[in-house]
Amino acid sequence: MFRSARWHTRNGYVVEYEWDEKAGADAMAHAFEVIAKAEAHPSGRLFGMVCPAQIDTCSEGLIKESYAEAGRRGLRWQIHAAQSTVEFHEITRRHGVSPIQWLEKLDVLGSTSIVGHAIFLDDYPRNAWHSRRDLDLLAETGTTVAHCPTVFMRRGIALRDFGRYRRAGVNIGLGTDTYPHNMLEEMRNAAYVARLMAESPRTLSTTDLFEAATDAGARALGRSDIGRLAVDCKADLVLVDLAHPMMQPRRDPVRSLIYAAAERAVDRVYVDGRLVVNGGEVLTIDYPAAARRLHEAQKRTEAAAPRNDWAGRPVTDYSPLTFPEAGHRTSGARS
Repeated sequence: MFRSARWHTRNGYVVEYEWDEKAGADAMAHAFEVIAKAEAHPSGRLFGMVCPAQIDTCSEGLIKESYAEAGRRGLRWQIHAAQSTVEFHEITRRHGVSPIQWLEKLDVLGSTSIVGHAIFLDDYPRNAWHSRRDLDLLAETGTTVAHCPTVFMRRGIALRDFGRYRRAGVNIGLGTDTYPHNMLEEMRNAAYVARLMAESPRTLSTTDLFEAATDAGARALGRSDIGRLAVDCKADLVLVDLAHPMMQPRRDPVRSLIYAAAERAVDRVYVDGRLVVNGGEVLTIDYPAAARRLHEAQKRTEAAAPRNDWAGRPVTDYSPLTFPEAGHRTSGARS
């Protein structure tokens, strides 16, 4: 990803932007170099996507130039937009239109474009905006929405709603965007959040959900060789143990997998015909060692966090432990 500005806060509630358009252009040039290296990889499994980071941190020039270059190279183009209230009102302040409508004015919506999240459309209740065009624009232009429910659920934010976007004709695919990167959990959360926001259990079907996680995602990437089981497609297979207790009863195995078993019932995984998971165990990396490295990395990040926080706070001030343990004190704790 690349961008023309970074955002920060000096007081904890006002968002400010620090612009450096040359740095953004340089980062974009570097991104295209990385994409070229990925495409040259002997595995044949890697490809690139052009990603100006967020609509509020990219200049008009960076957005338009990156989209044009993506078109010349036959690459997909992706940007984060309509992902927060702050961003929505920042774009309306700058340009007088919603984030989605500004992208339309820049002529960068289309079948090769992916908008990350697209939650805060012009008809989202908390935006209190006057127009009602965004959802139709996404559908009419063939733009894909990348829906990542879990990361927003944690913040009390939800798309309104998955079924409504589908019925409007929007190609909507699923992503993770947060730890754990678990597509089965994302599918379950997408279903629950959609039904909650729509106040109806019938706003989407499990078939809709499965299609979003497979074929709709492949369409977003311009790929016809993944996302489905068919002749000439990649042999990417997930084999599920139907005898697993969490897969019972077996009347509808897909529902059992999504709403109950999740990864616990995954037995084998093949990528392009190569066995990479067997008996539920990952074969390509030392998974326990990777988990230990993750734990150590979190400790380093936590120790460094006060230097990067606007108020110099320890992490426990704004992300307290469920139950305080010895050695962890908040700044206001007394001995």
